[in-house]
Amino acid sequence: MPQGYKIKRFYKRVEVIEHPLSAEMPKITEGEQLGIKNLSQAHDKYWAVTLDGKVTKTMYKDPLLIPTKAMAVALAEEWDMQNEGIEMKSLHLNNFLAKCIRAANDEALQNYMREELYTILEND
Repeated sequence: MPQGYKIKRFYKRVEVIEHPLSAEMPKITEGEQLGIKNLSQAHDKYWAVTLDGKVTKTMYKDPLLIPTKAMAVALAEEWDMQNEGIEMKSLHLNNFLAKCIRAANDEALQNYMREELYTILEND
């Protein structure tokens, strides 16, 4: 996609709903200790942003299960602020969540992101 290219806005309504897959997601069992490996399972509900009633996915086509309603509202505001053209670079939270979701299931991406983060932190 050429730099600065915008996709035409194809939706009118942006809403936040409980994610349809929320009940199917693994949850922490009673007595299980909360840690970095299972933190994402600490939510009773997951939220979704819909565009004209269709649940959004990540740019990688993964389900976008948002852990808090506040975060879902912030993501919905990003989509709602788009004018007649969608500028993907301005969807910061959307892009961040997509990469995090992808990295959770991709060890190579985890390692790459970790190394990139170390590089950034070493240079600060």
